[in-house]
Amino acid sequence: SVGMCIRGMVCLYTDTTGDVGDVLWLKTTSNGVADDTIPTGNGDIARVIGYCLNADGKRIFFNPDNTFVEITA
Repeated sequence: SVGMCIRGMVCLYTDTTGDVGDVLWLKTTSNGVADDTIPTGNGDIARVIGYCLNADGKRIFFNPDNTFVEITA
């Protein structure tokens, strides 16, 4: 059966463009994509979802933070 990852090392389908150790955020322009740039648009939600583990940006430590912030620009 298909499960759900709550925390741990995962490989992403798309490259995050991040460097090793970068904080990863949910990308606001593409649903479900990780990005190393914090969202800055008005009404965007900024939430840490994990950390980049290797140079190609596909292997991450997935550990979503319970805190999120709505950006008001």
